[in-house]
Amino acid sequence: MKMLARTAIAAVFGVCAMAASAAHAATINVLVMQEDWDQESLPRNNRIQNAVLSTINQTLNAPAYQSKLRQYGIEGMDVYDETALTLNFYQQDRQRRTDEELISVVRSIDNPQIDYVMPYTLYARAVTEPYSGIVKLQMSLNYRALDVRSGRFVGGDNLDLDTKGVSFTGCAAGLNGTPADPHCIKEFVSLNGEKLARNAGNKLAIQLAALLGRQYGSGHSETIVEHGDTNEAIGDDVAGLPRHGVGGSVCDNPPTTFAVTFRGFEQRQVNAVEEYMSYWKCALDLDVTSSDFSEITFSYKTRSDQQRVLRNVRLMLELMGVVAEPQTQGSNEIVVEALGVREN
Repeated sequence: MKMLARTAIAAVFGVCAMAASAAHAATINVLVMQEDWDQESLPRNNRIQNAVLSTINQTLNAPAYQSKLRQYGIEGMDVYDETALTLNFYQQDRQRRTDEELISVVRSIDNPQIDYVMPYTLYARAVTEPYSGIVKLQMSLNYRALDVRSGRFVGGDNLDLDTKGVSFTGCAAGLNGTPADPHCIKEFVSLNGEKLARNAGNKLAIQLAALLGRQYGSGHSETIVEHGDTNEAIGDDVAGLPRHGVGGSVCDNPPTTFAVTFRGFEQRQVNAVEEYMSYWKCALDLDVTSSDFSEITFSYKTRSDQQRVLRNVRLMLELMGVVAEPQTQGSNEIVVEALGVREN
């Protein structure tokens, strides 16, 4: 009887564990769609668009920020292919589709029920510098995510490559009278489009995970910050940082001034950022060049090279618990944009 009772109890606990695991593993269904109604955007279903679409799908399916997503109890999204879901009722070769058409299509899908749709628009063009004749690629990806049933906006952004343009290289550039190879041009544009797609997919995955984690009670613990001393935004880590001006061989570089912009940071976080940067090795001077409610730009003079400055920014963001990725623009500009996350 005791053995039977133990077996029954074990079975009950097993069922409960399976139920808890099922709840923990709950996720959402996402459909990514190419939106190309703007005549200046790249049309749907060309080689470059398909490369970008595949990259977004793959990134949402298995995002890079796994540790962040695990805080919300999931590891990725359930991403579906538009063609596979709409093959039996929708004409597949349509281009220049409007918002109305995309939303109508996704709401017509019955199995599986799509929770969120991500329409994106891709822009790309080649520009020639007037003095050097160098041909550069300018590219941007505009995306947003909507709740299919309610139409609620849950995330989005407009991502650009270096606004000054990225120079075509190799066989993608026409050199010494040799014309650029069309295949190389498409591959070059596709590779740069995939960079934007990975950024978009990772950002959106975190935003959706935050909503999902709260919805299914994943056990994500909130950190309550008391608004007292501004250093609480970075805990007690400032005390352990080296004093500025203290360096070694890493500070033997010629002085360089970087323009470092922070977007979407709270005021207390900006104060912490300023204190952090003043304490970095090799720092010589730190001034504010522009500031408003949503962003601040520092003029940061240092003997560090760009790679070390980027590393310091990433370490600072990790200590602050802020999800953001520093991006370089040109040789001495760095832009750090915080990712906005909601849990309700």
